[in-house]
Amino acid sequence: MNSDQVALVGQVFESYISEYHKNDILLILKERDEDAHYPVVVNAMTLFETNMEIGEYFNTFPNEVLTVFDSALRRSALTILQSLSQPEGASMKQNLHARISGDDLTIYGVVMQRWKPFQQDVRCEVEIVLKANYVQVNNEQSTGII
Repeated sequence: MNSDQVALVGQVFESYISEYHKNDILLILKERDEDAHYPVVVNAMTLFETNMEIGEYFNTFPNEVLTVFDSALRRSALTILQSLSQPEGASMKQNLHARISGDDLTIYGVVMQRWKPFQQDVRCEVEIVLKANYVQVNNEQSTGII
């Protein structure tokens, strides 16, 4: 990733974290164990809806983007800590990690090619499809609602 891409990813992620996960970070800052690892779980769909380029970069450069996310998370945590008028036991944690979750469904299946009907003097068309054989619901809603 080039420096402009890194800057964009960091800026968008910091903005996203401060909007959606400020309370999570505040709770982490108030934890007593300085050496523990603290994950902040971010929903991929809401993050990538914020800026679709971030999703593209994440798919292309996952390791680099996660590193940028971790740095942005630390900056956000430091900003939140400095904004507290009375820290009352809150302290910066060294082991903050951004974790990206999927959506509410996990679909298992076989990727297949499906050929469209052949026509003379026309280029063949193929589409990639997923033939699902199992769908797992990951959210907390009851099955009756779904």
